Amino acid sequence: KTPQPYLSVFSVFSVFSVLSCARIEPPPGGPPDRAPPRLMATRPESLSSYRAFRGVAEFQFDEVISEGGAPNRGEGTGGLEKLVILSPTNRVPQVSWKRNRITVRPSEGWRPNRVYRVQLLPGVTDLRNNRSPEGAVITFTTGAPRPQLTLQGQIVDWSTARPATNGLIIVTLLPDSLPYRGVADSSGRFSLGPLPGGDYLVTGVLDQNQDNRQDSREAFATARVPRGKSDVGELWAFVHDT
Repeated sequence: KTPQPYLSVFSVFSVFSVLSCARIEPPPGGPPDRAPPRLMATRPESLSSYRAFRGVAEFQFDEVISEGGAPNRGEGTGGLEKLVILSPTNRVPQVSWKRNRITVRPSEGWRPNRVYRVQLLPGVTDLRNNRSPEGAVITFTTGAPRPQLTLQGQIVDWSTARPATNGLIIVTLLPDSLPYRGVADSSGRFSLGPLPGGDYLVTGVLDQNQDNRQDSREAFATARVPRGKSDVGELWAFVHDT
């Protein structure tokens, strides 16, 4: 006669214990996560020199972040592309999403003997749409002397006589025509640096479509700042005739 299978009291208790342990998890209905993603580290180290730099500039967060509402295809319209300003270059940088990291490199590659400035604007969100109000800047060189100049001023909308909130700043190093870009704060004030020493042409733009580029019909104003000066003053932006 074939013996009937059975479970001892100890076996039943053991199985029950294992299953009970396997079901341990945070209770449902806990408090929602309202904390925005927090920036934990940036690379490379700011104000350092890397003569043969071949890597990427990187912003690392404490959690997985969102890729944004549009893909990053090198057109400047991607969700993360709009949050990154790379200088000096006139091309859209390569911006990549790496779960909890954002990496940046120039489309044309890193050029020697330059001062690079990589700015991450406020607006990075996590998967629960919590928005970070903070930004960050990485400045490093690929062999050029360490930058020490900071240009300061304010953009004003001529048509309203009010400060230009989040106005675009373009400072062009002369005679090389290398453009560095940044964004003014809510009061239209800007402090852009550190930058290489030299003569600069400073342009303040009312960036209506917020693409971090100067378009032909957008209001702007310019001022020339000679070597050794840092105060740009007020830039009263208006629409110029074509």
